[in-house]
Amino acid sequence: MKEKTTDFEAIYRQFRMPLLRFIRYKVSDAHTAEDLLQDVFIKASQSLEYLKDENKIQSWLFSIASNTIIDYYRKHQIPLSDETDIAQDVEDRTVLQELSCCIEPFLEALPSGQHEAIKAVYLHEQTQAEYASQNDLNLSTVKSQVKRAKASMKEFFEACCSFERNRHNEVVDFRECDCKG
Repeated sequence: MKEKTTDFEAIYRQFRMPLLRFIRYKVSDAHTAEDLLQDVFIKASQSLEYLKDENKIQSWLFSIASNTIIDYYRKHQIPLSDETDIAQDVEDRTVLQELSCCIEPFLEALPSGQHEAIKAVYLHEQTQAEYASQNDLNLSTVKSQVKRAKASMKEFFEACCSFERNRHNEVVDFRECDCKG
């Protein structure tokens, strides 16, 4: 039983900050975000034994976080603009993880400003404001770089991967990619 505790402590250390950033993005109050983060880890600790694939722990935790945020908004009767936005963020992270073998060559093909901005924001999990401040850039410049980089990355992936979309044109699955960059 001690091994499970150690494993969970490692999970907590590894995913605490990424989950907190995700929750803070969806919930503006810092104290509420901390409370929701604790709820996520309580739920995760109670159901860790049911996790079938340890390689999917990140998407599993973000899914728990997404559901916890939705529950919070429902319980407090706070209007949530679109619950699918939260669920889509979780799905995007899962797809990103599965396509990680392709990401580095695509990043290298981007212009340097876009490359650095998207890498800092999505791989190093900095906010756009933090990145702008650290690099003495205008926030609007960083937002533009990230937006262009995301559009280019989308084009790269669509050129090499086969995606299955639902009736709302949302990606629901993909087949093996031929990502040589």
